[in-house]
Amino acid sequence: MNTAIVTLKRQLRKDMALKLEQVTASELRRQSDQVFNRLQELEYFKKSKNISVFISMPTCEILTTKIIHHLLKSGKHCFIPRCTKTTMDMVKLSNLEDFNSLPINKWNIPEPSFEQPRENALDENGSGLDIILIPGVAFDKDKNRIGHGKGYYDRCIRKCNAWADKHGFQRPKTVALALNEQILNVGIIPLEETDQRLDCILTPDSVIY
Repeated sequence: MNTAIVTLKRQLRKDMALKLEQVTASELRRQSDQVFNRLQELEYFKKSKNISVFISMPTCEILTTKIIHHLLKSGKHCFIPRCTKTTMDMVKLSNLEDFNSLPINKWNIPEPSFEQPRENALDENGSGLDIILIPGVAFDKDKNRIGHGKGYYDRCIRKCNAWADKHGFQRPKTVALALNEQILNVGIIPLEETDQRLDCILTPDSVIY
């Protein structure tokens, strides 16, 4: 692990936290609605059946409740994260009632309990994922990303790709959902070999391929 890059990442996360605290609740809702609209216009979103989506924090990132409702109502299969200290699995939501009854975790985010059996997208007889909708702290126009520092999504993407290769499926598209304030100039985000480049970033104002 490169300690200099780790230090730079830590500082960037602090800088971004201060920047994102300035985004008002009404502006957050406005940008989230625009990103949701852009998502629905993506051809491979329209064709996809199995989609994983993060459950958003109340502030500082695109709100995903409308996306989850849309997936559950439109006949697509909705998978959401369930985490331990080191791993993250994408497990299936059954319906809106299931979503609304999820327990709240220590980050004040609904998350499925480990006590309740759920279908894992990467079960041996699972269906895999067509799209992974990804959060982050910041992104750039080269489709690089910095997360919160736990590495959950970088490991998840690698695991999903390996599963797809093994079972003869297409690798899932990785699509980040970003506020305008989260897009930085190329070169600002410190990068390590384990950082996964995205396929696409959706912002209120653009689609970055």
